[in-house]
Amino acid sequence: MNIVMLGHSAAGKTTYMALMYSTMNSGPFGFEVLCKDREQHRQLLLSAQAILRGDYPPPTDHRQIYNLKLRHGASNLVDFRWRDHRGGALTERSTSQQSAELRRDLLAADALVVFVDAHELLTAPRGARKVRSLMAPITMALADRTTFVPLVIALTKCDLLGDEADIKRFNRAFDPLINAIQQSRYVCGTLVEVACGPQPQNVAGPVLFCLYWAIAKRAEELNEQIESAMRQAAAYQAQNHLVGRWRAAWRGDPHPGWSAAHMVNRAQAQYAELEPLIEPGKRLEELLGELPLF
Repeated sequence: MNIVMLGHSAAGKTTYMALMYSTMNSGPFGFEVLCKDREQHRQLLLSAQAILRGDYPPPTDHRQIYNLKLRHGASNLVDFRWRDHRGGALTERSTSQQSAELRRDLLAADALVVFVDAHELLTAPRGARKVRSLMAPITMALADRTTFVPLVIALTKCDLLGDEADIKRFNRAFDPLINAIQQSRYVCGTLVEVACGPQPQNVAGPVLFCLYWAIAKRAEELNEQIESAMRQAAAYQAQNHLVGRWRAAWRGDPHPGWSAAHMVNRAQAQYAELEPLIEPGKRLEELLGELPLF
């Protein structure tokens, strides 16, 4: 699974990545995220410790790729790549290398996490302009989608907002994207308010939302394969009589009873792969039940 994370510089992507990994690495809710690269694992944990002390990392100056996996208990659930684009790629000419990489990643993404500085959006005039420039490449990429993709709008720095924030500015900025998502057959979106600082809030939400859909998709695929195998087993078993066995032998086909047994064994193997996904999938559905969907 490929998860693409993007947003303007200083939106909190690099900070989020460190805090998300540190949080999920500790195994909350029975889920654990592990980095396959030991040096990246060490750097992410060190960055998270610094953030919790109030020492924030500098913005990303190039695309970062993290190879991760999600575990639940003793089961490996999902292997995924987390791609973090530097904010400058959003404002550069389309001929730039990183802008081209962004376009390719958006088209190939299995999930998208879009970071927006909520404090800047709701308190500064330039905030809405930056959101519009952020939405443009996303909207173009979504228009070309023919496969399902979950999308998370991660509103960062929500802990800095006061009650006087102009929520109408938020509605004007995001309504076009939300309307486009609602009209699409291939996109399911949500919005998560996060805080990435010494007192993190909701940092697990965006990644778990994306991974829930990966688990659900794999479970659906396996269920379809099991049903198909059982239908084929029943068809072979229906031919497992004297005439059917003679016809199979005449054509040089396998014995229908053996073929039926083979398909049953295949279905059992597929169910053995499906079973570890059932409980985590239900658990994630409970955890994410409060998130809005659009």
